[in-house]
This record gives sequence, C-alpha cells and structure tokens, in this order.
Amino acid sequence: MFLNFTEKKKKVLLFFINISLSAIIILLLFYTISCKVTANADDVSPAGKKLIVGCDATYPPFAFAKDGNIDGFDIDIAKEIAKRMDRGIEIKSIKWDSTYQIPEDLKLDMIISAIPIIKEKEGVIDFSSPYFVMKYMLITLSETDIKIKEDLKGKAIGILKNEKNCLSEDYLLNYKIESYDDILTMLDDLGNKNVDGVLVSLPMWVLLVGNKGIYSVLEVVKSNKEFGIVFTKGSALKEEVDKILEEIKEDGTYDDIYKKWFNYSS
Repeated sequence: MFLNFTEKKKKVLLFFINISLSAIIILLLFYTISCKVTANADDVSPAGKKLIVGCDATYPPFAFAKDGNIDGFDIDIAKEIAKRMDRGIEIKSIKWDSTYQIPEDLKLDMIISAIPIIKEKEGVIDFSSPYFVMKYMLITLSETDIKIKEDLKGKAIGILKNEKNCLSEDYLLNYKIESYDDILTMLDDLGNKNVDGVLVSLPMWVLLVGNKGIYSVLEVVKSNKEFGIVFTKGSALKEEVDKILEEIKEDGTYDDIYKKWFNYSS
C-alpha cells in the first residue's frame, strides 16, 4: 500500500510518523523523569529517612560495643529521638576528642557521645539542651562508723584531679580534699583508710563499685557537668531534638532509660 503512494504523499506520511514518534519519546522521557523526581523526593523526605548518628563507643554505660553492635544510655536516647521523628536510625562509630570537630565525610546528622557542653565551643557547633547532668556519689566503707555525710565533715575525701571543677568550691570546702590521678589508686586508699571517703562519678560507681556491699553511699551530689548532643552549626535538627528531649522527660520515658543504665543503689 505504501508503495502505491505518490512521492509527495510519502513525504507527508513520513513527516507525521516522525512527529508521532517524537511525541511518544518525549512522553516516555517525561514519565521516566517524573518517576525519578518522585523517588528522590521520598529519599530526602525527613519522615522515614534514617537518622545518621555518630558515637564513640568507648565510655560505658553511655556507649559501648556489645555483640557487634553499639549499646548504652546514649544509644537508647538516640533511638527514642529517631522513633519520635518517625525515622530509622544508623549508628556510626567515630573517634571523638576535645577538638569538637565533626567528621564531615560521614554525613552525620548529630553526635551523641557523653560530650560535655562547653560554652566556648558554641561558636563553631550547636549543642542540644542538656540530656544528662553528671552526679557524684559520696561513698565510704560500709564497715566504718561513718553513717551519714555529716560524719565526714572536715575529714579527708578523695576525688579525681580532672573532676574537682565539676563540683562547687563551697561544697568541697566541707572536706579535706585529696586529689588523685586514677580511680583505682583512690579506691585503694579508701580501702586502706588513708582517706575517709571518696567522690566518684555516677558512671564510675555503676561500673566499678556499685552493689559490691563494701561501700555505702552517703550522698548523691549534682554537678555542673552537663552532656549535650552535637550538631553542625545552624542545623535545623537542634530545635526538633530539643523539643523531643523535653517530651521524653515530661512523659517519663527519660526516667525509664536512665534507671535502666544508672541504677546506683548501694
């Protein structure tokens, strides 16, 4: 049939065929691009996108390696934050130090790693509102006649050198302070009665001396050392995370997580 067309008719027919094919190709391309745009839009949507969290898993019970995973108080807090954002979570192991530099190559949304809030660093990074306030346990040997904190007034008390600034000077003036470089030497001196009591941080108490029966807790002292979650400067997540931290404190979720990791009964 096509062979019987005149040359003029053939050219007209070919013209319309080319136009039709071009239209089909354009429609297919448009459909493909639309699908890709939709997929990318889903990928970048906050809801459902994984929260990428950096953590230095070397400070139990805040964070530590367990059975090939990272577990701890900080991890439970991060998981609860991700849950309330309706997002999954990916924990990335990092090495954190006092430089407060965020490793840019890991594309982290935030870092939670028992990081003290330091005002001088707020010019280069953002901190969440405090999610943990360090406490110190004033302890003595259970076998002594010292039964209440007042019995220790004016007596020798041990504390780590790098933690003296965490407690108020007014509080420390109640005792004769002996400074130590390490926790084991300090506990040895307590055991040998070279000091009458010691102040140990809550994590140290949980890990080293909790529930052994040979120590008594006379007082729990709140310090000025606060931990915060770290964000890149100007991160939009800070406001949302602060709101969630407030929510979990108000509804009791924070207390449940806290008691799970910091049971300091003597």
